[in-house]
Amino acid sequence: MFGSVSAIIGSGWLFSGYYSSQMAGPAAILSWIAASILIIIVAFTFAEISTLLPVPGGSSHLPNATHGIIVSVVFSWISWLTVAVLPTIEVQAVLQYASYFFPWLSKDPNSINTSLSVHGYMVAAFLLIIFSIANIYSLRLVMRFNNAIAIWKIIIPILAAITLIVLSFHPSNFSTDGGFMPDGWHGVFAAISAGGIVFAFNGFKNVVELAGEAENPRRTIPFALIGSVFVCLIVYVLLQTAFIGAIPAASLTHGWAGLNFAKSASPLVTLLAMAGSVFMLGVLYVDTMVAPMGAGLMYVTTGARTLQAMSNNWQMPHFLALVNRKGIPTTAILLNLVLSFIFFFPFPGWKLMVDFISSLMAFSYVLGPVCLLALRYQLADRPRTIKLPFGTLWSFLALYICTMIGYWTGWQVIFKLTLFIAFAIAFYLVYRLFSKRARQAPLDFKSAIWMFVYFGGLAIISHFGSFGGGTDQLKFGSDFIVLAVLTAISLFLATKYRVKDEIAARKCDELMLEMKGGE
Repeated sequence: MFGSVSAIIGSGWLFSGYYSSQMAGPAAILSWIAASILIIIVAFTFAEISTLLPVPGGSSHLPNATHGIIVSVVFSWISWLTVAVLPTIEVQAVLQYASYFFPWLSKDPNSINTSLSVHGYMVAAFLLIIFSIANIYSLRLVMRFNNAIAIWKIIIPILAAITLIVLSFHPSNFSTDGGFMPDGWHGVFAAISAGGIVFAFNGFKNVVELAGEAENPRRTIPFALIGSVFVCLIVYVLLQTAFIGAIPAASLTHGWAGLNFAKSASPLVTLLAMAGSVFMLGVLYVDTMVAPMGAGLMYVTTGARTLQAMSNNWQMPHFLALVNRKGIPTTAILLNLVLSFIFFFPFPGWKLMVDFISSLMAFSYVLGPVCLLALRYQLADRPRTIKLPFGTLWSFLALYICTMIGYWTGWQVIFKLTLFIAFAIAFYLVYRLFSKRARQAPLDFKSAIWMFVYFGGLAIISHFGSFGGGTDQLKFGSDFIVLAVLTAISLFLATKYRVKDEIAARKCDELMLEMKGGE
């Protein structure tokens, strides 16, 4: 549970309160509560799969077993990019907050949407290199560092929230400028995706990654999933409440959507400085350095293992799976280091990075409900430590939630995601032409029909929708119904055109044998 809590409380708590307030006003509190419920529903689909097939690199291996190589390629790329660039986001958070005292690190410390300066990029590159060296040198050292700061990462945000409530709390903020819900439910839902809330809760997957090592998973996994999300929900709701109440009236003259104040690049530190808490300001400032860097170290580890799994699954060149004498995939770490630094440039600022990654996260969760339902047929006779009731209904609901969360990021993000998926498929097909090893895997285009229907339909709906640059021809409320129909059709096709049951069972047996050290 605490492994997951430590991952959830990364850099999200430093900025999500600000962006969620801009989109939903005081109703951002409802966004956190709704998101926690939605995440738990999706998380339990992963809990059943991960206890049934506790294999590392599941984001690459599982879709390959259930729906073939093309589906595996797309979701492997989504999962890989998601974790590979998370160190970039954590470093951006560290330097953006550091710019409060060292303004030379960013172009404009008075703007929360600022990008790094030339000197900031140099420091960022240095930190990313340190993360990579630490992972190459000793994974055990990284794990110990992360464990050491886990409790610290919980206590400091709570203390910061309490300090703001005691020293600078304005109850009138919850009812002025449009009332409690200035943008209605539209703002509440938009904040879940584009406000950084989904990004903040992403650490729940640490529980399912460790599911295979639990002694009593039937009891442990539900407790850890619900417990970690609940603990972090308490922290985040407390922070959000304190943030909304501590904003000075002068910063709300243009409403919640126009929320702004001096040195907003580091919002929590700025509010504590306004409240006059020198001691808590110093403590929080230290935590803004330590907590994101701890998360960044762990994400380097996860990203390298994901890329290694893609290579072992014949989707990437073989050299990316090579390990040093300590078993660490050094080449994969170095490639991710380059990718992490490049990611700074097309997405300057924490917000733009998180908007794109949140959509990737939402769609990486699609694997849970789709693979769960397919495996109910493909491995029907296998005993399940955790078996969800009403499997078809649960899968539909979880996939619908993933679809909605992705849709709420908006057309501008969905459009980029569509281009990214097209690039991933094109890259694999070109790589396949030059790799005899890759050509050994059948393409299974028929098993990928559902995926093209799903992402194609979502792109069209998003273009006509009312979120993030859509044309607003499909009105808010009607889009919920259309997305439900798309979800039902996609899930039906994913189940109907799954890989043949005997082939999927053989692939799963091979994965389990490989995990146990077999050939």
